[in-house]
Amino acid sequence: MRDPGRPASRLLWWLARKTFARRTGSPQDPASAERVLVVRADERVGNLVLLEPLFSALRRSRPGIRIGLLAARRMEIAARALGPDDLFLIEKRDFMRRPSRWLRVVRAVRAAAYPVAIDGSSWHEASFTHNALAHFSGAPVVCSFRRPGPTLATHLVDPGPADEYEVTQRLRLLLPLGITAACAWPRLDLDWQEPASLAPWLDALPRPRIGLWPGARKAENRWPTSRFARLGERLAGAAGGTRIVLWGPGEEPLRDALLRPPQTVAAPPTDLVALAGLLRRLDLLVINDTGPMHLAVALGTPTVALFTATSASRFGHPALFVKNLSVGDPAEPEEVELARVMAACSMLLSAKMGS
Repeated sequence: MRDPGRPASRLLWWLARKTFARRTGSPQDPASAERVLVVRADERVGNLVLLEPLFSALRRSRPGIRIGLLAARRMEIAARALGPDDLFLIEKRDFMRRPSRWLRVVRAVRAAAYPVAIDGSSWHEASFTHNALAHFSGAPVVCSFRRPGPTLATHLVDPGPADEYEVTQRLRLLLPLGITAACAWPRLDLDWQEPASLAPWLDALPRPRIGLWPGARKAENRWPTSRFARLGERLAGAAGGTRIVLWGPGEEPLRDALLRPPQTVAAPPTDLVALAGLLRRLDLLVINDTGPMHLAVALGTPTVALFTATSASRFGHPALFVKNLSVGDPAEPEEVELARVMAACSMLLSAKMGS
């Protein structure tokens, strides 16, 4: 909600406060809560992956805690990867299309009677949906970031600097629970296996297997496709092996533009499980700032992450097997930029293939 201060918006927030106003959980000091609900109901895999350190910090700081997660139905696989004790899946569109199904989910959450709910939406912009769902849970304590405009939260947390690492920002949501957690990048230790049909195809590809992902949800987050293509040619000459061009729905033109150097193939269409299995088998991934980048890091894939319009310090991950590069500066010659990216690729490949 970009303008929560408008009269119509304020009325919406007021109506939400009056809806499901009865608290279902028992009031208690959040610093002693043993059951917590986390709300993250959008449909972006990266946003769920970025919550993993928060889940881990809760479990480390409070052994035996029970964590519930209210997530988007379409994100079920990613949501389960976080290992919540209780998982509630909601389709936001059902509020208008299938209100009875939407209401069943909210009632199930309320029946669980969590004493604490965490609005896990972004710190920089108010999300009415997340704030309302956290309030509808019935938890007497609702933690959220402090933002301009109205809120349904009871405990507000001040965000850090705008360029602070995104994981560090999200860990601030644990402060009302008395938890101060050290920063750590996301880790998903599940045994993501590529499907049997994909395994023989991968096994036949010469190593190193280098993934190139030229797409991103936002066009401004995409490094120029021509530079991805030139990088692929240089990697073919320097490293040999195979370049695998990865892509998502609607990114077929970007994929096809990279299928030029020798031993360069397109990845087959994948669902999230198959994608995770494929990412785990790569020796290197070069990718824009997009959701699968966070998934690859969480799986331990050596990754060169390219940031054109977003902050590398905010969305890049401080892992030894990750190189976060700001690119797209008009003042930097293309050859110099390509050399920087190539040097990062060479460093990570040397570490991977030498291990």
